[in-house]
Amino acid sequence: MYAFERGLPGAAAIGDYGSALWWTAMIMTTLGSSYWPQSAEGRLLCLLLAVYAFAVWGYVTASLATYFVRRDADDDEAEIPGRKEIELLRNEIAGLRADIREARGTLPRARPG
Repeated sequence: MYAFERGLPGAAAIGDYGSALWWTAMIMTTLGSSYWPQSAEGRLLCLLLAVYAFAVWGYVTASLATYFVRRDADDDEAEIPGRKEIELLRNEIAGLRADIREARGTLPRARPG
């Protein structure tokens, strides 16, 4: 960013390499910045950095979520979302199977032929 924006009017916020690193860190942590690139190259770099940071932070968030979900799934006493609904559905299926068995027993059998 320093190479692209150095010397442009309005680019005083990125006057040295340290400021460019600070700007990059703020963009990549999605905190934003008071400076926005003026050159086409700088804007393209800003877009690429933002997309890259979005992917990296999304991966970090997904990794943390996976860790906690897996930890809960391994714990037999942890509350699993939807567990009650699944148990109700299992009971209903078992009841339907019993009804089907009972209905099969009362139906007359077809004669071959």
